[in-house]
Amino acid sequence: MAQGVSFSYLIPTDGSISAPVSPFSIRGIGFGFNRHVGIETGASLYLMSGLPIRNLPFETEKPAIGPHAAILLPLQLTVGTGMGRFGIWLKGGGFGLAHIKPTLNYGPIDRGIAAFENWAVANADFDFENNLGAGWIAGVDLDYAYSEDVTITFGVQYLKGRSDFPIEGSYSGTGNGVLLTRDVQYEDSFIGLEGWEISIGASF
Repeated sequence: MAQGVSFSYLIPTDGSISAPVSPFSIRGIGFGFNRHVGIETGASLYLMSGLPIRNLPFETEKPAIGPHAAILLPLQLTVGTGMGRFGIWLKGGGFGLAHIKPTLNYGPIDRGIAAFENWAVANADFDFENNLGAGWIAGVDLDYAYSEDVTITFGVQYLKGRSDFPIEGSYSGTGNGVLLTRDVQYEDSFIGLEGWEISIGASF
């Protein structure tokens, strides 16, 4: 099985489009059991422009975390065939995910808390625990053999995963003319990563 590099972009649900970070992504590392079935892995380094934090008691109109970098490591079974210069590969498996120094986006968080509490304004001060994540990923690759040594690949995959992200701290705001402070602990909150990964690349 060939090894290649690609430009990969993530279009997450309730998040912002995430762009690759140089040297983009490396995919297609693996081996084939035969001409039609194989296993592949790789790695992609992304700049996560914004992702949602799930399982909070309040909602945010914009992503509650980001921007930050993240590494996605897939491991997939591939099944496919070639037709002349063209090939099609169905892929499915799982992935691991590591968020690198994530940052909270307090603007949407404060507005979400204010709406939840029915306050004019709110100001949060949170700490969090950053954990590794995992999920499943599946899709299809279309190959074109540009030459004997170079193959161009276009791929579309759907993925869904999570990273546990417990939050604790406090927030303050004004309700009925009185300044109030609440201590909170959201033990079950997590970063949700769900959406489409689109890539175009070359294998050698």
